Amino acid sequence: MKKAKIFLIALVVVLTLGAVDAFKFQLERLFKAYAYLTQFSYEKPSKDLLYGAVEGMTAGLDPHSRFLDPVTLRTLREDQGGKFYGLGISITSINGKITVMQVLKGTPAEKAGLLVGDAIVKVDGKSILGYTATEAVKVLRGPKGTKVKIEVEREGYSKPLEFIIERAEIPLNSVRYSFIFNDDIGYIALNSFAIKSDEEIRTSLEKLKRQGMKYLILDLRSNGGGALKSAVEICDEFLFPPQVIVTTRGRTPESFAEYRAKKRGQFEYLPVAILVNHYSASASEIVAGALQDHKRAIIVGTKTFGKGLVQTLYPLSEDTALALTTAKYYTPSGKCIQKPFSNWILYFWGINSPDYENSPGGITPDIRVKPQLLKELAARMRGKGLFFRWANSFSRGKRKVSRDYLPLIRSSRPENIVIYKAIVKDFLEFARKNGIKYTTRELKESEPDIKFELKYELVNILWGLEEGVKVILRNDNTFHKAIEKRPLAEKLVREYLSRAGK
Repeated sequence: MKKAKIFLIALVVVLTLGAVDAFKFQLERLFKAYAYLTQFSYEKPSKDLLYGAVEGMTAGLDPHSRFLDPVTLRTLREDQGGKFYGLGISITSINGKITVMQVLKGTPAEKAGLLVGDAIVKVDGKSILGYTATEAVKVLRGPKGTKVKIEVEREGYSKPLEFIIERAEIPLNSVRYSFIFNDDIGYIALNSFAIKSDEEIRTSLEKLKRQGMKYLILDLRSNGGGALKSAVEICDEFLFPPQVIVTTRGRTPESFAEYRAKKRGQFEYLPVAILVNHYSASASEIVAGALQDHKRAIIVGTKTFGKGLVQTLYPLSEDTALALTTAKYYTPSGKCIQKPFSNWILYFWGINSPDYENSPGGITPDIRVKPQLLKELAARMRGKGLFFRWANSFSRGKRKVSRDYLPLIRSSRPENIVIYKAIVKDFLEFARKNGIKYTTRELKESEPDIKFELKYELVNILWGLEEGVKVILRNDNTFHKAIEKRPLAEKLVREYLSRAGK
């Protein structure tokens, strides 16, 4: 027995020394490569050469382990912290131009005079034509109190307008919309899980309850996730303690954890439907999976993305870090949320495959609903940003038809707006001048979609984004399926309370 112990100790020492030697060997190779690159490369190496080395180390891991440079780390902290320093605008890329979709009240952008429809073409003297919205956000945000010079193209002006705007703190609300839809149906759209998302959800639930909510539709479509704490706290609003919400399992003992409901709240009795799609991921899947496993809510939509990885941040310096996957998420029934990632192309784009609904990982909805797709002509028009551009011009009185029809539209309630034939005709002329060609058949097929898109953009501009969302919901088959299945959600709550002895 004593000899066996000595042998085991010796073996551990040998293996440990071997591991140390292997590590030293790897490190020596890295230093040699760095030395050769800096001394002999024809091209002068970038100052971020070490960043690239760290990125290379993570390349062979899962798709979400990565090196965070200063800009990426700052953006991540801002998003999760629920605030950032910027201008106070919502932007999108239309026809290669970063276009202002919303100007938040009381922000530097509003005070400076930016308007919906402005196209930002330069930032601090550098062209941002062709930038994605994500790329533009990185150059528009910055430290509090710093100034940024932007140039915008605005309809009616022959030359770009210049603005110098001082960045300020902008609240980043993760509850994007919260309102009563049709008498007693509460609707909450959550677009991320930040540190204070659970507080935002609780505030919204309490507000909607006071307004008479009897049924909640929680929209997690295209919500890519975020803070685990918020996902657990949100589940806790609907589940009785000590029910399991999610567990984590990894390679090390500390990666094993179990999260349970801890408190009694006001909303364990509320019927709930959760809307999901292929882009609902991570924390969204934790919420949907927990409430589905406990038969507490109905899940409606398409299968979720399947990102069930615990990400841990390891600081490398004050402004850089390593985001490493240290465990996987499992639903209360023990199902792994994470889908396989052996093939990166299939991992990111396989959601469009016909076989995706039956593949491992993700959350499969109780009621599957295919998302609506625009007819091809309308999709081409939207892709060029024509609906928004035309509506913006119309609402400012820049179109001939504005004189006759803008007063009629302004006097209507948003849901009652009529898109007259003259309006459609004017829009089609605008589309043709912007390079859109179509057949009579294509136009006939797409006309309902064209009218809907025009109505949506007009409501958006004239009454605001929330009213625009209501227009979308009235035409949203996933949302209406959740309303149709309300009796099932109510039945689930009764059975849930019965099992809990309530």
